[in-house]
Amino acid sequence: MNSTNKKQIIAVIILAVLNLLISNSTTGNGYTLEGHVVMARSPEMRSATITTLFFGIQLMSFFIGALLAAIPFRGKSYLEKWVTVSLGIAICVHAFAFVMSISKLFMR
Repeated sequence: MNSTNKKQIIAVIILAVLNLLISNSTTGNGYTLEGHVVMARSPEMRSATITTLFFGIQLMSFFIGALLAAIPFRGKSYLEKWVTVSLGIAICVHAFAFVMSISKLFMR
């Protein structure tokens, strides 16, 4: 693992933690697939938020990164491109979510 990937991992972790900290004040009520209401600060909503921030976003970014890494680029190996692109996507998604959460705080 090169130094760029290590920096990307640190950035993903920091952004995910920041999103988790701010999510308590920005998350609204939600619905389950059965149509039941899940209250904003309930344990179920916290569990869903943690799952999304720490697993869901990373999983989707690695799926999208797997597709994008198939594009030839400077003779780098597929695995090296896959990890770098996937972490970059995760950083972008976390940063976008963080900016949206901050703007939601100030729009109240």
